[in-house]
Amino acid sequence: MEIILKAKNINKSYPGVTALDNVNFNVYKGKVNVLVGENGAGKSTLMKILAGVEKQTSGELILQ
Repeated sequence: MEIILKAKNINKSYPGVTALDNVNFNVYKGKVNVLVGENGAGKSTLMKILAGVEKQTSGELILQ
């Protein structure tokens, strides 16, 4: 499976709140990539970072 995007050790903090804490997520070419979790788990925040709408506090995005 070919990885086309890697999110490594993504952190996102807002004043008084840690939304993401060392999140890793790979996007695979030609596959259905799914992100699931409970309310408040940070799914929307991660998707906004991957889409370039928001900037992560730390960590790296690698487009391959």
